[in-house]
Amino acid sequence: MPFLGSRPGRRYALLVAVTAGVSVVGYAGYVLYPRFDLPAVAGGSLFLLAGAAGVASFFSPCSFPLAVTILAREATGKDDAPSVTRLTLWVGLGALTFLLLAGLLIAAGAGAFFKQVTFTSTAGITIRTVVGSLLILLGLIQLNVLPVSFHRVEEAARPLLARQARLRSSKPALAFGLFGFGYLLAGFG
Repeated sequence: MPFLGSRPGRRYALLVAVTAGVSVVGYAGYVLYPRFDLPAVAGGSLFLLAGAAGVASFFSPCSFPLAVTILAREATGKDDAPSVTRLTLWVGLGALTFLLLAGLLIAAGAGAFFKQVTFTSTAGITIRTVVGSLLILLGLIQLNVLPVSFHRVEEAARPLLARQARLRSSKPALAFGLFGFGYLLAGFG
């Protein structure tokens, strides 16, 4: 196999092995700490479904512009620009940090709160109604059915964007780590 003998091939094989190892550890945690009273077959199928959903999320249409932006930075021709591999590593570490913090928060007791917010609970219905109404409103604004100007939002965000640009040029690792954290935070709902 010439592909696995190459350096990128070995990295890919290592990535697959690490991902499989993390999956096995996650499944072992599921078996040792059963939260649901499911038979093993149903639990295994849910595990496969969750894995497939995780893989499918990388092919989400809203992820494509983000990947292009990260890779386009490399095409700027700057000699001191970090490599795509490093940027990807820092984005991944930022995302991992978010997941770890969310897991720790849930493990520390927020699980009791989240158990109360179900699909049919008053809080769940309220959250879905507010978010759904906001999405419909933003859709109508985007279609120009409702003429709304966002110039004040743009003016208010300008200092934040300038600070972000300075951070990206002075400390790209931190900036892309925060990007990965923020990307998952934005998609968490």
